[in-house]
Amino acid sequence: MSVSTDLKTLFPNYDINYHIGKTTISEKGIQAKVKEIHWVNSDFHYIDTSIVKEFTQFFQKSGTPHIFHLDCDGIILFEENGKKYIFISELKSSFDMRDLYYAKDQIISSFIKINMILHLLPNYRKEDYVFKGFIACLSPNAEFIRELHKGLFFKRGNRFKTEAEFADELYHDKSIKLKASECDQLRNLPLGNNCLFNELEFHYLEVPSGNNSYTVDVLQYI
Repeated sequence: MSVSTDLKTLFPNYDINYHIGKTTISEKGIQAKVKEIHWVNSDFHYIDTSIVKEFTQFFQKSGTPHIFHLDCDGIILFEENGKKYIFISELKSSFDMRDLYYAKDQIISSFIKINMILHLLPNYRKEDYVFKGFIACLSPNAEFIRELHKGLFFKRGNRFKTEAEFADELYHDKSIKLKASECDQLRNLPLGNNCLFNELEFHYLEVPSGNNSYTVDVLQYI
């Protein structure tokens, strides 16, 4: 893939590099408990998320819906066995229902914007790539499990119920698939098929308690 070269030509002021064997996604917040995710076992195109963040500023100034105002911690592209992948990562400190649901929206927002940017390239076709979202956070504690069970008892349509169902499936199955039509913030927006995903798969990366970094083998998720 010539993605790095093409993006560096179009956006020379951003950190867009090719990393061999390993790349790292970092959370720079001072209070963050999960600081780094190390992706290994492939060669990666690392995309500076500052590009996405500056698109976010444009959307905020434009008064667009909130789903366009979010961004993520890291985006990587790689190819294995003839298939191309784009992994979008968000790091969270705790397994909290609201934070997890917010991370889901951050990943969706980042998908929309990186997909827009990549459409500038001569050989990019969205359908040639497998997109996946990853939420990394510490293992849940007993208090979270109690709050999760309480949230599941709310009536359908209640925000707490929606957040609890997403967190429950992510916790027990370690992954969840969503169609664009199932995402509440996208459902009524006039967006074309080139902008949206047919289905996006979210994965939970469980960082053991006491650790602030985690190493992930990409081959486990392709």
